[in-house]
This record gives sequence, structure tokens and C-alpha cells, in this order.
Amino acid sequence: MPHPLPDAFADLQMYADRFALPTERERHSERLKGPFSELQALYDAVLPRLDAIQGYLKTQPWPDLPEREQHLLNLALALMEVSLAVESHHQPTVPFGFDHSRFKVHF
Repeated sequence: MPHPLPDAFADLQMYADRFALPTERERHSERLKGPFSELQALYDAVLPRLDAIQGYLKTQPWPDLPEREQHLLNLALALMEVSLAVESHHQPTVPFGFDHSRFKVHF
């Protein structure tokens, strides 16, 4: 599903189409699907642009962001979702952790 971004961030569009999801639950579920190489690619592409994303979003009306800007925020939140998997776990799930499907998360 396409999640168009502002023109200044068009280079991140390929990641937004998969990861710029509107809820934490959806972003978390997408992270768990992997593969890890795609999580790493998202991390490597978005992390260096995070300051620019923050600076751009600070100029936008809050909390009623336009659609493209909301997708950009969701992409930044997806980076937060995958960062622990990339920096610590080196895989989409928690090593030696419980099967995530056993938990019911209410958020």
C-alpha cells in the first residue's frame, strides 16, 4: 500500500510503502515479519535522515499533520521499532524470547 512522502524525502519512499504504518501494533507486526536484511536496510536509510525528518516535521501543523507528513512521522516511528532488532537482537524477534504470538498486547 503506498504511503506517499513529502518530495524532500522521496528517496525513502520504498521503505514508506511497507513500514510507514499508522499504528504501533502494525509497525511491530511488520518488524516481526522480517527478513532482517530489510529491517537493516530501513535502519541504514532512515537513521542518517532522522535530523532532517525532525527538522521538517517541526515546521508542520501539530497534531493535524497533512497526509504525507503523517506518513513521514510513521516512517520515523518505524525506525524506532526496528532499531532494537538491528542494534541489539540482530534478528526481527527477541533471541531466546517467548513466541510473540503468546502475548496479547493492549495498545
